Amino acid sequence: MIQFSLGTLLSRKSFVVLLYFIAAAYVFGIWVWSADTPTTSFNGDPRSKLSEIVYGTAHKPYVQRVLIPILTRSIHSVVPTSTWDTFEQKLLDIPKVQKETVRLGWETDFLSEYLIAFSLTFLCLFGFSFAVRNLWSAFYKTEQVVTNIVPIIALLVLPPMFSTGPHYIYDFPTLLFFTLGLALLIQRKWTLFYPVFVVGCLNKETMVLLSFVFILLEWKKPLSRATILHLTAQVLLFAVIKAIISLTFAANPGNVLDFHLYLNLHLLLMGYNWTTLVIAAFTVWFVLHDWRSKHPTLRQSALLIIPFGLLLLWGGVITELRDLYELYPIFLIFVLHTVFFSLLKVPYHFNRFSATLID
Repeated sequence: MIQFSLGTLLSRKSFVVLLYFIAAAYVFGIWVWSADTPTTSFNGDPRSKLSEIVYGTAHKPYVQRVLIPILTRSIHSVVPTSTWDTFEQKLLDIPKVQKETVRLGWETDFLSEYLIAFSLTFLCLFGFSFAVRNLWSAFYKTEQVVTNIVPIIALLVLPPMFSTGPHYIYDFPTLLFFTLGLALLIQRKWTLFYPVFVVGCLNKETMVLLSFVFILLEWKKPLSRATILHLTAQVLLFAVIKAIISLTFAANPGNVLDFHLYLNLHLLLMGYNWTTLVIAAFTVWFVLHDWRSKHPTLRQSALLIIPFGLLLLWGGVITELRDLYELYPIFLIFVLHTVFFSLLKVPYHFNRFSATLID
C-alpha cells in the first residue's frame, strides 16, 4: 500500500515539481552555507570577488561570464538605491544575518546584489532538474516514476562536488544551459536550441563544446548543406559573443584562460588516498558496465571528454569537481543506466532518432 501510494504520488506532476523544488532548495542551501572556507568561499580568490564579477572589475576569465552579472545589475537598477539601502540595513540588524555574513565573508555593502545573484542561481539549479529530465527522456522511454526520479538523483548527487573548489555564480547556470542545450541538440529542436546556445555562451565559453557534440553526431553521415549551415551558425554566434565580451573587458587584468597544466600534472603524479581510488573505481565501473547496451547517441556524446579534458588540463584545476559540470549530465545518465537497467532490470526502450540529425 505504501509503495503504491508513493508510486502514485511520484506520477503526479504537481507533487514531482514540489519535490524538485525542495531538492533544489536543499542542495542550494548546502552550496551557499558551505562556502565558508578559503577553498570554497565566493570571495576566497581576490581575483574573483562576487561584487567585482557583478560590476565587471574582476580578473579575466571570471569577469567574462556575464549572464548573471548583467541580470543582477539590471534587476538591481530597477529599484531605487535608497530602497535597497533600507532593505540591507534591516537585514543586517538581524543578529543571525550579521553572524552569517561574517562567517561566509560576504561584502555587506553589496548584500542586495548577493541576494539577487543567488536567487537567479537558485532558479538555474531548479531549472536544471527539468533540463536533465528532458535529456533523460531524449535517450530513454521508461515508466513515468523512473523518469520523475532522475532529476532528484541528479540534484542530490551534487553536494559532494561543492567542497573541492570555489563557488561561482555561473556554475549552476552552466549546469542548466549545457544540459538543456545538449537535450535540444539531440532532439533537433533548433528554434529553442539557438536562444539557449546564445544565453549559455554569455554565461560561460564552454557552451561552444556543444558544437563538438554536433560534429560527433554527424561525423559518419554524408555531409549536407544543413549540417554546414548549423555548424557555421554555432561557430559564428560564439565568435561574435566572445569578441564582444573580450573587447568589453580587454583592460581587465588576467588571462582569457588560466594556465594550470603544470599544476594538474603535479596533481596527477601525486599519491592518492584509498577513498579517492575507491570512488573513482566505482564511478568508472558504473559508467563502463554493460557499455554496449547504452544508448549509441549517449556513447557518441561521451567523446566530449577528449576536448573537455584537454581544456581542463590546460585551464582548469582537476581537483575542482565543479569544473566537470559540462560532463556531469552525460556521465550521470551512464551511471543511472547501469543502476536502473543493468542491475535493477527496470524495463526501458531507446528513444531512437532519424538517420539524419538535421531536419
